[in-house]
Amino acid sequence: MYNISRKVTVFAVALLFLGALTLVGCSSKPDEAQMKQMNDLKAEVASQQKEVAAKEQEKAAIQKEVADKSAKVTKVMQDQQIVKQRLGK
Repeated sequence: MYNISRKVTVFAVALLFLGALTLVGCSSKPDEAQMKQMNDLKAEVASQQKEVAAKEQEKAAIQKEVADKSAKVTKVMQDQQIVKQRLGK
């Protein structure tokens, strides 16, 4: 859910950025305030994209850790069954 809201935020920032570009493109020349706003939006989009990439890497690492631990639990349960079978004979 957090990942979806982050993507929505990035999309909204990108949409604002495109809107700013459209407004700037319609005028004869962008003024300093518009250029500053556009550069700020570019920086914010880049920052958001880096943050999303970092969170995706973190998610992948956590999923790998969960899979490793799950495999260990499965192995222990199999070993436990083998021991129970051998003791039961």
